[in-house]
Amino acid sequence: MLSVINVCTGSIDDLEVAREEILSQLKDKQFLKNTVGIIACHYDYVEEGVVEAISKALPFDIIGCCTLGSAINGSGSLEHLSLTILTSDDVSFATALSDTISENDLDGPVERAYAAVTDSLGQSPSLILAFGPLMTSVVGDQMLGKLNQFSGGTPIFGTLASDELPGTPKSYVLKNSEADRQKMALLAMSGNINPRFYVTAIAKRNIQQNNAVVTGADGYLLTSINDMPVMDYFATLGITISKLSAISMIPLLVDFGDGTEPIAYSMYDFSEAGVHCGGAIPKGAKITFAEVDVNGVMETAETTLRRALDDVEKNGANGIIAVPCMARSLVLSPNVEAEIVKSLEIIGDKIPFFLLYSGGEICPVYNQQHEIVNRFHNLTYTLVVF
Repeated sequence: MLSVINVCTGSIDDLEVAREEILSQLKDKQFLKNTVGIIACHYDYVEEGVVEAISKALPFDIIGCCTLGSAINGSGSLEHLSLTILTSDDVSFATALSDTISENDLDGPVERAYAAVTDSLGQSPSLILAFGPLMTSVVGDQMLGKLNQFSGGTPIFGTLASDELPGTPKSYVLKNSEADRQKMALLAMSGNINPRFYVTAIAKRNIQQNNAVVTGADGYLLTSINDMPVMDYFATLGITISKLSAISMIPLLVDFGDGTEPIAYSMYDFSEAGVHCGGAIPKGAKITFAEVDVNGVMETAETTLRRALDDVEKNGANGIIAVPCMARSLVLSPNVEAEIVKSLEIIGDKIPFFLLYSGGEICPVYNQQHEIVNRFHNLTYTLVVF
């Protein structure tokens, strides 16, 4: 049995009150043999010492990250602190915070963090929750690739930290009282847990019919499409660098040709050399341009949640963790909390629910044999039912 306890506070202007609200909500809660906490909050709760105070007051590890917004059943906002606690007699938990990650030192920190949680569990995990830093020198897809390699393909779900400031200077990754912008936090689980994963990227009506094939790529730099330089290909569609530069993110849907559903990536840094993408795109992959709009954001959120609730009704579950991209809330401006509100309306009190916005989504997809393939995403609404 695995139980989920959700608590929260929105008292960002009185941080002592915020701390006491969290602790008072946990006062009479019963914890089983194994317990761990997952936290998501506005960075003010970190910088004013609330997260540290909460972690020191509780007898179990807490990991998570700062986020643009978070929610639990019935309550959520951009200035929220949300804490979900997993407690169980037959599911074991192990946490680790990596060493500093850098462009020149990625393998070692990720490998040692994975080894730490595996050693603590005494066996390979059944599920890993990963909270990565949002960096310019190392992208989320690279971190996921290394963790996938060292774990041998263990299902990995998670996010990159985020905040609402230009350059995201306060997108901290958290473990207990430590907050860092260049480390990855891991929560590994083993035992009686059955995770299922759901991803919805772009509303079908917003997917254009301009299928193309990647003919040149260098890591995250897309260099040619249909044997044409990227910008020349864009020009055939009436797209120029000046138009692209005015838009912060433009989604590509990428079909890897392995039977998995297409992945949404953002495009950045447009130049005559090509375009950098949110994930590595191999040669031969098929790509399709798409559009993200208000209706599409709300539609894909509801689609993902309805699919998950149908799963819960048919197969049972203990909780849901949802990780939508933070760019989705920006699309909704000025009603930036509309997706949170919609999510809470759909979930109600049907199952314990925890949502945090993401600087990059980590969520497995399924191939034609229904085998797990770990993937990095942009602009999506992802969730795990467990």
